[in-house]
Amino acid sequence: MTKAFHRSIFTARLGDLPRPIPRLNLSSARPHTPQVRWPSYDPTRLQPGILHFGCGAFHRAHQNVFTQRAIELEGASASRWGVVGVSFRSRKVRQALAPQDLLYTVMERADDSSRADVVGVLRGLLFAGDQRARIIAMLSDPQIRIVTLTVTPSGYASENAASTDPVGLIVDGLATVRDQRSAPPVLISCDNIPHNGRRLRDALIQRADQRSAALGDWISRNVQCPSSVVDRIVPVPTSADSAAASGLLGLQDLAAVATEPFRQWVIEDFDGPRPQWEQAGALFVPDVTPWELSKLNLLNGTHMAIAFLGMLAGLETVSDVILDPLFRRYAARLMRDEQIPTIPKSDHDLASYSDLLLRRWRNRKIVHQLGRIARNGSEKLQARLLASLASNIATGRPAPCTMLAIAAWACCTAGILRFSGTFVDEAAPGLQRLSVTSGGETSAFVQMLLSREDIFGRELPGNPRFGQELARAIDSLKRFGARGAVSKIVCDAEVHP
Repeated sequence: MTKAFHRSIFTARLGDLPRPIPRLNLSSARPHTPQVRWPSYDPTRLQPGILHFGCGAFHRAHQNVFTQRAIELEGASASRWGVVGVSFRSRKVRQALAPQDLLYTVMERADDSSRADVVGVLRGLLFAGDQRARIIAMLSDPQIRIVTLTVTPSGYASENAASTDPVGLIVDGLATVRDQRSAPPVLISCDNIPHNGRRLRDALIQRADQRSAALGDWISRNVQCPSSVVDRIVPVPTSADSAAASGLLGLQDLAAVATEPFRQWVIEDFDGPRPQWEQAGALFVPDVTPWELSKLNLLNGTHMAIAFLGMLAGLETVSDVILDPLFRRYAARLMRDEQIPTIPKSDHDLASYSDLLLRRWRNRKIVHQLGRIARNGSEKLQARLLASLASNIATGRPAPCTMLAIAAWACCTAGILRFSGTFVDEAAPGLQRLSVTSGGETSAFVQMLLSREDIFGRELPGNPRFGQELARAIDSLKRFGARGAVSKIVCDAEVHP
C-alpha cells in the first residue's frame, strides 16, 4: 500500500471530522434565520443604568427581555439602560457569559412554534465573593438609577451579618450615597414573595439600624422600594438547551435559557427615570396587591398542589399533570371553588387568569420538573395554601382540594408514601422523625405535625376541624393513592355541584 494512499485515507478522515462551532460573541457572524432575532441596537453603546442582584436564568429570561424590548422601542435615548449583573452563588454564570461578550439566547418554546432572541443588555457581570468594592461603587454611581433583585427569600434576611449578602451590600452602597449627598437608586424586588418591596425596605432599615439609627432613618425617608409581581416559567437551563440554541444560531451558546412565550411584570408606580418598560408589556399600577394575591394563590398555590400530588402519582413535569384530564379538572376546581373566593374583588379577571394558567401549563416544550416546584415546600406552605385554607374555614366554605394538597405535601416531605423524583426541604428530616414516632398512626402524626408553629402558625392548629380533615385526607392518599383520592374529590364535586 503506497504512502500516497495512506495520506489520502488520512485526509479523508480529517475532512469527515465535525468542525468546531464558533462561540457566540459580538464579533461573530449573524446568520439570517427567521427564528432568531438579534438586538436592533449596538450593545457596546449601552451605558450601565441598572444593577441587578441575582443574575440567574429567570432574570436573564425576564427582566432583561423587558429591558431589551424597551431599548429597541425607545431608540437611542435608551442607551443609558445597560444592565450590570451581580452573582452570589458561584462564578459559573460569569464564566459562561464572559467569552460571549455577555450575549446569550432566550428561546421561547410553545407546542406549535419556537423562536429565539439574542439578548445584549448585559454590560457587566460581577461576583459578590471577590468584587464587593466594585459592587458598592456601582450602587453609589449616580448613573445607576435602578437596582433590581431576584435573590430568593433568604436574600432578604435582615440579621445576616455577611459582608457580601444582598442586603448588606445595598446598605453599604446607600451609606455611600448618603455621604455623597446623591439621589439614591430605586430598588425593585422581583422575588416571588408577598409584599416584596416592603420586605426589602424593612430588611434594609433593620440592617442599617444595626450600624446607626441615622442611616436607617435616612433610608426610610429617601429610598423607594416599589413592589412588583413577575411571572414567567423558566426551567433550569440544561446542556440540551445550549445545544438547541447552537443549532438555531449556528454558534455555540453556553448560557442559553429556555422559557415560555408568556411573560408578565407588574410594578408599583415610582418617581424617577426608568426604561419605558410599559412599551415592552410591563404594567405600572398604584397597588400590585390584586396581581400578587392572584399569582400567589392561583399560580403558586396550584403549582404546589399539583407538584406533590403529581409526584405521588408517578408524574414528573407540570405538563404531565395538566395533560392528564383528571388532574386538570382537579386544578381547575381548586382555583375556581377554593382560591378565587378568598381573593378580594378587583379589576383583575381571575377566571380568565385561571384559564390562562391551565393553557400555559399544557406546554410540553417547557420541562418544568415537579421536584423543583416542591423544593422547600414547608417554608412556602403558609403563603401558598394555608392562608387561603384559613379563609375558607373561617367562612365555612369547604376546601377538599386544598386539604388534599396539604396532605400530599405531608406524605411526601415526611416520607409516608413513595413518590417520583426528588426535592430538597430543610424541614424533611424533622417531619420524617415525626412519622417514625407516630408508628404509622395518622391521627398521632397529625397531632405532632400541627405542633410545628414554624410551618402552621397558631391559628389553624387550634381549629379541631383542620386536624380532623387533614388526617382524613392523608388516610385517603394512603388507601386510594393520589389518583384515587383526587378522583373521589373531583367526581364527588361533579355529581354534587
